[in-house]
Amino acid sequence: MPARPVIVLVDGNAVVHRAYHAIPPLTSPTGEPTNATFGFVSTLLKVLEDHHPAYAAVAFDIGRTFRHDLYADYKGTRPPLPDDLRVQLERVREVVARLGLPVVSVQNYEADDVLATLARQSVARGLDVIIVTGDTDTLQLIGPHVRVLLSGRKFTDTKMYDEQAIRERYGMEPQQLVDFKTLKGDVTDNVPGVPGVGDVTATRLVQQFGGVDGLYARLDEVDPKLRSKLVDNRAGVERGKTLVKLVDNLAVELELDKARPNAFSRNEVAATFRELGFHTLLQRLPRAPEASTAQLPLFAGGQGEQVKSASLGAYHLVDEERELAQLVERIRTKGICAVDVEATSVRPVEARMVGISLACEPEEAYYIPTGHSGTAATKQLDLDTVRRLLGPVLLDASVVKYAHNANYDLIVLSEHGLPTKGLQFDSMIAAFLLDPSGRNLGLKGLAWQELGAEMTTIDELIGSGKRQLTIDLVSVDRVYPYAAADADMTLRLVGKQEPQLKEKGLWRLFTDIEMPLVPVLIDMECTGVALDVDLLGRMAQELNQRLAELEREIQQQVGYSFNINSSQQLSDALFKRLELPVAGLQKGTSGRYSTAADVLESLRGKHPVVDLLLEQRRLAKIKSTYVDALPQLVNPRTGRVHTSWNQTGAVTGRLSSSDPNLQNIPIRTEEGRRVRQAFVAPEGTRLVGADYSQVELRILAHVSGDENLLTAFRNGEDIHASTAARILGVPLSSVTPDMRRLAKAVNFGLIYGMSEWGLAARTELTQEQASDFISKYFGQYPGVRLYLERIKQQAAERGYVETLLGRKRYFPELQANSKVPAQVKSSAQRMAVNHPIQGTAADIIKIAMIRLYDELCRRGLKSKMILQVHDELVLEVPESELNEVCPLVASVMEGAYPLDAPLRVDLKTGRHWGEME
Repeated sequence: MPARPVIVLVDGNAVVHRAYHAIPPLTSPTGEPTNATFGFVSTLLKVLEDHHPAYAAVAFDIGRTFRHDLYADYKGTRPPLPDDLRVQLERVREVVARLGLPVVSVQNYEADDVLATLARQSVARGLDVIIVTGDTDTLQLIGPHVRVLLSGRKFTDTKMYDEQAIRERYGMEPQQLVDFKTLKGDVTDNVPGVPGVGDVTATRLVQQFGGVDGLYARLDEVDPKLRSKLVDNRAGVERGKTLVKLVDNLAVELELDKARPNAFSRNEVAATFRELGFHTLLQRLPRAPEASTAQLPLFAGGQGEQVKSASLGAYHLVDEERELAQLVERIRTKGICAVDVEATSVRPVEARMVGISLACEPEEAYYIPTGHSGTAATKQLDLDTVRRLLGPVLLDASVVKYAHNANYDLIVLSEHGLPTKGLQFDSMIAAFLLDPSGRNLGLKGLAWQELGAEMTTIDELIGSGKRQLTIDLVSVDRVYPYAAADADMTLRLVGKQEPQLKEKGLWRLFTDIEMPLVPVLIDMECTGVALDVDLLGRMAQELNQRLAELEREIQQQVGYSFNINSSQQLSDALFKRLELPVAGLQKGTSGRYSTAADVLESLRGKHPVVDLLLEQRRLAKIKSTYVDALPQLVNPRTGRVHTSWNQTGAVTGRLSSSDPNLQNIPIRTEEGRRVRQAFVAPEGTRLVGADYSQVELRILAHVSGDENLLTAFRNGEDIHASTAARILGVPLSSVTPDMRRLAKAVNFGLIYGMSEWGLAARTELTQEQASDFISKYFGQYPGVRLYLERIKQQAAERGYVETLLGRKRYFPELQANSKVPAQVKSSAQRMAVNHPIQGTAADIIKIAMIRLYDELCRRGLKSKMILQVHDELVLEVPESELNEVCPLVASVMEGAYPLDAPLRVDLKTGRHWGEME
């Protein structure tokens, strides 16, 4: 029997509300709030991707309903709709219309009633129905041809409910959920139930009597106390059932011909997405009939048989030595070259290069296949030929090079004997500087945003999931237009981004700091870090033993054996067996209370099992994230771990580390310190750690010009003890550790915009005491108060703040015409206050890294930078160079920027990272 076509029916209000509360505040380039809109659109596109429906429609509420007339307090406990959510609801309707989908509403009824009606009609028309929602009201509609896709505690956690799933979760049939909610009430909608009847009792009554009607027909079988409540509240129960039961016979009918997901104008949708800043979503749109696929024809041939794409450019395949020689001459004549590589892995040190793309003028590019495999390996050039002909021009610094994510491309080239010099522009770094909070740094998204070019995605080329190929297995004929487009778009982006960088005052930051840092990070990544795998092996055995002990202790506390790694089994153990308090906790899609870390933290002291579970979670995370994972990441060729250093990973400009993240290894726990001990200096070398001392507070003193703060630093005082002495009115020598700890919380907290509530939460102070402490602080450091107010004012007037080196972060939500709510503005103010300080610290250490790298190279030293952890640099130094390198590191780092509160560096050396002296 052929499968029935699928229709997707979306509860617009529920999905938008879920997105609004689950996704952090986002704004469009014009400052319009977009988090709910983005979440809704992303959800809609994912449903279309996953289920390929023949039809789709979205239902919305449109105001007061008959339920409010029946019960005046219906939904009466809900707060007023926030202004920024109201704006987004209208925007979502607009986006749905742009996508060509029907928006369905019926006066005096809720969206759920519309969904009930459309679902019934769709089943009668021979369709299978998927209802997409964020609340459980529509679960009552589930049947043989109706399923509900429900978002969970986390917005991205969804579960598909059918009849069996309802039976497993609730122990009843879907239609009985009406009776279940009627008896227990619905807190969300403020529908009162029978007093004293909760989930357990309501479930038992429905299972025993079949529903409300059966229950009242057999009241004599009910416990007298409960029977009395049921009799007294019969009118309320009948009203409640009317409120809970969805109406499925409204006077509305969907025109299926107008509900096809592909019936939209791609240009109109693209314009709307561009306006909203949704650059990552266009590629997820279902293909409309008008959509061009010009980049993906299957064509073949060499340089003489080019392909001209209407939306992209003329792309050539270079698979003859003669053609490569001609291309090299052309590059030398032009003096510029955009470079991109295709390779088999996202880890550049271990990736095998498949081909190289080059472009030296817009709308024309070339692809040189070198490493295609199997049946995909038709005619291509061998690497020796490429090294001989192309190598010299790549190494020639007078030929200007451009790349997108140059760190990756240049490492792959270097690892294959093609070192590259002359890099002057990375379009990904440029995009990051222009919009550090933006989500769109990928080449495909930027090409669409800046150039209006829709490129083929990597998934379209190599597939996804279990069927995904590595690019070397894709035919050269299919790869070369895709790969050549990467070089072409990179070159074209340079022409767009360079004027923008200059116009926004970011050019010097780009040319003096960010671009010179690229070869430094490449060298660090290629060098890697030596790892003591044996130490981690011993640690894994010890952790296994302790975790087994903890599992036994946890099960003993609970009283029976269960899988402690199963969130559902653990929830049953904690909240059913041990009956831990559930006040304030929410149930997830499984119908059970969460056992997430924040929930366990809130239960500390309620039962001994909680501390055991938290220890088990902490040790299991250390083991899986570092102890087990790090040895697997040791490169078999180099014997070292090669992390990826990212210049675009943090909006403040800080570097980030990934695959593995070596900046996030715990330092305050014994296990974290032992993991650090596994990072070792090879025989004959030492690790040197150089850490800026209180760099952010020194920057605060400089930018605020506060004399008391500057004097303390100039005198070499312990700044936290000095602050405590000033505020509490005691001699410096009388400051206790507790006093210093409190002053430290204020010193660092104010940099991050901490309020008196925040200080009280972090200390043992009351809110009143915290407020008084902060007032006294500003009394002693008035320059700091003036600075903080000045930054807030600048952010409101300009829409951005900047570091001492000109790194900007934009806050359109702080400008006068912004429509975001007060809490969003407050959060933005805290980030605005912090950015000039933390961002300047990031700039300073980058300057130090560039200068130190240049000086080590100039002197011909073998010492190498191998790690950067926020304010700390770690080097691997031959013992014979220690006496020269240690003072050099201190001198370069302390001289990186002339602050009025001079920079100071603490130096340590050792055989491993865990304990350096």
